[in-house]
Amino acid sequence: MRILTVLALVSAARVLGAQDAVPHTATRATVVRVAPVTGVDAPPVVGQIVKGATVDVIGKDRDWVRVRLEGWVKESDLVIADSTLASLSAADVRANPAAAQGKLVRWNVEAVALQTADVLRTGLQSGEQYLLALGPGAEKTLVYIVVPASLLQSARSLPPMAPVTVTARIRNGRSDPAGVPVLDLQSLTRR
Repeated sequence: MRILTVLALVSAARVLGAQDAVPHTATRATVVRVAPVTGVDAPPVVGQIVKGATVDVIGKDRDWVRVRLEGWVKESDLVIADSTLASLSAADVRANPAAAQGKLVRWNVEAVALQTADVLRTGLQSGEQYLLALGPGAEKTLVYIVVPASLLQSARSLPPMAPVTVTARIRNGRSDPAGVPVLDLQSLTRR
């Protein structure tokens, strides 16, 4: 019976192509949910549209429409949503650097200082800006976190030993000569 219900819901939904998106204006403040309310349990609320806001309608399911909303939020209030987010410790990364390479991690670290790479840091390009950090969590080992130009201002504003949460992709699990993991920063949030 459950399969038939799912099939009925799928067949009832109609998704519009990007070229078919139709702008609509909210007539009152309303919540945005992850899915239509179809039973007793309402799906979680993910946001709110204020009266007068414009949204693009991109799909329809009975008396519900799927909307795409454009707006601005502070970068520090977001982290990258990635299904490849791995729960690896620094010890895991050092133990199997080849397997860790390319994995996305979210670590709580202490940002010691913003540094500029020199030729002695073989896992970094000379002149590259990186955060020297301790972590993750209670591990308190050294980590090099390469900072892209788009996040340099945020990194520069950090005081020494600032607690931050970073989302980063592992570039090198164990760089020479010190064996320090090198990560490419994707997002940075002060804790």
